[in-house]
Amino acid sequence: MKILILALIFSKSVLASEVVNKVTVSGECTLETTPDRGSVTFVSSHLEPLAKTAITKSTELYEKLRTELKKTGVKNLELASTEYSVQERKEWENNKAVSKGFEARLGLKATTTDIAAMGDLMALAAKVGVKETHSLQITLSEVKSLEEKKKCLSIAAQNAKEKAETLVKSLGAKLGKVTHIVEGGIAPPAPGPIFEKAMMRADSSAGAPVMEGQKQTIHLSVDVTFAIE
Repeated sequence: MKILILALIFSKSVLASEVVNKVTVSGECTLETTPDRGSVTFVSSHLEPLAKTAITKSTELYEKLRTELKKTGVKNLELASTEYSVQERKEWENNKAVSKGFEARLGLKATTTDIAAMGDLMALAAKVGVKETHSLQITLSEVKSLEEKKKCLSIAAQNAKEKAETLVKSLGAKLGKVTHIVEGGIAPPAPGPIFEKAMMRADSSAGAPVMEGQKQTIHLSVDVTFAIE
């Protein structure tokens, strides 16, 4: 009987020790940030009666463009090949497929952190003879995106603390230490606009446009639990 009573007392004391007064709040953060990376793809293409001729001409234009782009000195310029294809082009005429020759295509993607200079790159491509440009995109780089998310996490945590202090103080209590933190959902910044395709005249004399990126929004939240003293 004494053993049973002691067991009950011990059980009650353990349960009492596990009861902790606490408050859980959600902290929010919304940041606007400016894109820091732009890219555009140029395509060197030629349609010729012979596949060999089409390949030679497209390759020559591709190499000329690559050389001229490197000479610009644009900040953090990166070049990458995106496509290479050779195929016969046929058109339907008089109820039959008629060969129009062979088309060779070579794609070159230019990426830079100097967004304002992208217009100059496109003007240069037109000048050397490139007639097709597509996938112009202005975005947030992974490095800057990570930096902005870290900054936003700190703001969200501080927001949670301020909320908890307001709640506890209004009830005449005191906020204690943090006992639990859970990172909430992170809404990734929306990708910048993509201009799918634009045809440019090689003899274009128009001035190069100045490119600007639209601000992007980062939103995240954290759930924080505090002890109440």
